[in-house]
Amino acid sequence: MNQAVTSPFQIPNVRLFIIFRVLFNARSYYPVFSILFLDFGLTLSQFAILNAVWAATIVLCEVPSGALADSFGRRNLLVFAGSLMVVEIALWAFVPRGKLDLLFWVFVVNRILSGMAEAAASGADEALAYDSLPPAERTTLWPNVMAQLMRYSAVAVVFTSISGAWLYTQWVKWPVVLCLISALACLAVAWRMTESWAK
Repeated sequence: MNQAVTSPFQIPNVRLFIIFRVLFNARSYYPVFSILFLDFGLTLSQFAILNAVWAATIVLCEVPSGALADSFGRRNLLVFAGSLMVVEIALWAFVPRGKLDLLFWVFVVNRILSGMAEAAASGADEALAYDSLPPAERTTLWPNVMAQLMRYSAVAVVFTSISGAWLYTQWVKWPVVLCLISALACLAVAWRMTESWAK
């Protein structure tokens, strides 16, 4: 007879889901997001275009990402999202600041990859964690999972906001470098997840 799960955090996918979501969303460049783009030499109009490209990419990729999750698995989609995040941030971290003609198009690619990563991760991590819970206990355990996620996310946002703003004063790219480290950690977490039927 299977024992009842007393805590959802006994389940690896649930723990990994919280870590993945925190790492994916708490980005150290957010406090200086617009200033960073301008410091790289972009204009306000280019910044607006990049935001529009990012939003449009999310909208266009949202439905296909759901179909891909059904076809290739949610865990694989999260690995894909983590990989996109690494490439997206690496482009930003290593792009030369002086070549303005190249810079804008690198950031176009950056925003497309970012939008694709957002769409790929959207809902897939939550669905994977939810389906990893015992069916009879999901409705009682899941609120605890989301409450814990909110607590850790709040702490992460405070930490990344303070550290990102401070690091920016030391060197303009430090917040991006820190985010690249968290992106690599995010990808590693996604690799450790398993499909719910393969527990």
